[in-house]
Order: sequence, then C-alpha cells, then structure tokens
Amino acid sequence: MEYKDIRKKFVELSGRYDLVNPDWTDNGADFFFDAGQKMLDMMQDSKKMQAKNIQLVTAGTILVKTAGLRSIIEVKVGTTTAGLVPLERKTLSELKGYYEKELSDVDQGEPAYFAPTSLRPYPDATTALAWASYYDADDVTLGDAHYTYEGLIIMPPPDGSYYVSIYGLYYSPTLAATCASGVWTQTKSFWSELFPALLIQAAMYQLEVFYRNADGAKDWDMAIGKTMTQIDFDAAHGESVDINQMQG
Repeated sequence: MEYKDIRKKFVELSGRYDLVNPDWTDNGADFFFDAGQKMLDMMQDSKKMQAKNIQLVTAGTILVKTAGLRSIIEVKVGTTTAGLVPLERKTLSELKGYYEKELSDVDQGEPAYFAPTSLRPYPDATTALAWASYYDADDVTLGDAHYTYEGLIIMPPPDGSYYVSIYGLYYSPTLAATCASGVWTQTKSFWSELFPALLIQAAMYQLEVFYRNADGAKDWDMAIGKTMTQIDFDAAHGESVDINQMQG
C-alpha cells in the first residue's frame, strides 16, 4: 500500500481533513505517522528492525556515527583485501583506561575494540578549540549533529582505511509522500509495506494522545498491542523452528 493512500485512509477514518491539503499532500498528518512509527519501532526488536550500516573510515578516525541507530548488536571491521572481523565490545571507561594518552600519541593499528559513546558535548555550544588537546574531544560531535546521531569509537586508531559494519536495531525510514506536477515521490518502511493498518492505528493513537482523549487512546493501544503480540509470536517461531534442544 503506497504511503499517500495510507495517509488518505488515516484522514478519512479520523475525519481530520485539515491534516492534508486538497491534493492529499501533508498538512500535519505526517507528524502523527512519524510519532506512531517510532512507537512501533520501539515495541519491536525482531529481525525486521535490525539492519547493517557500513562506512569507510580513514586512518586515525576513531569515531563512527550514524543516524537512526537504536542499539548496537555487533561491530566488525575489515579492508578491501580481508574479510570483516568482529570487534570486542568494551565500555567507554574501559577503552579510555587502555588508551590514556592524547589520541595523537596512541599507536595506530588494526582496530580490535569498540565502545558505544555519547556524542553530546556540554554545553552544546562547545567548540573544538576548547578541547583541542584532550582525548575526550574525539568521541563527541560538535554542532547540531549529535541530536540525531548515535555512534561508537573504535580502538586502537586505524592505521589505514577500514570498513566498519554496525549491525544493530535501527529506526524505520521517515515516511513522506510529495507531489509535483502530478507525480508522486514516496518513501516506504516495514510498517507501510507489511502492516499499513497497524501504522494507521499507531497514528490514530498518537492523535488521540495529543488531543487528550484517554479512552480513545486506550482503545487504540489495545488494538495495537494485539497485533504486535502476533508479530512477536511469528518472530519467535521463525527463530526457533529448527531448534529442538536446549543450547548451552
């Protein structure tokens, strides 16, 4: 089901024709879909919520960041001539205990460890000059990017170019449907493609919440919960279908 049709059905069911323009383009409806889809994402950790982001980092680069990352499952590194190998997970404090020198004084090599990191500096207006001589300055993101990005650091600092593969839970792509000269440009997500009715229910739930209709929100929450439970059952069955004995 195309997103423009999902948006149209949401408007028809809610009666909120003010949330779209006369040509069915967005005039506020997408706000509720974005909130609803994020809610569905956070209720699921099945394989459809998992994804892999691969980036090429250059020598000396220890910070790897990406938008939409919810949590990290596994990180691997590799080169164009060698396969990807997993990195050992450490806490940020452990890595900083291993590498206490300024970054410029740490020997470079093939990365062996990673640690999830906080990208936000404080205050937000901190400049690079303020932390120019500190190791800590390399695991934050200055400017506004830290609001939408999550990331990790890898150590030791790469001695060349490496591919970094971040396997984890990611948010679904933001849905949009625009029209120019009668031609629609649209995005898709797991929810819009496989569960459009559930996506509409999630948007309806958010609509009721924002307009403080507790009874309406409760009804939609119950409907959403029933479908999400069935999705969980399917995911559990798919992961256990060939397992006939306890592991360990």
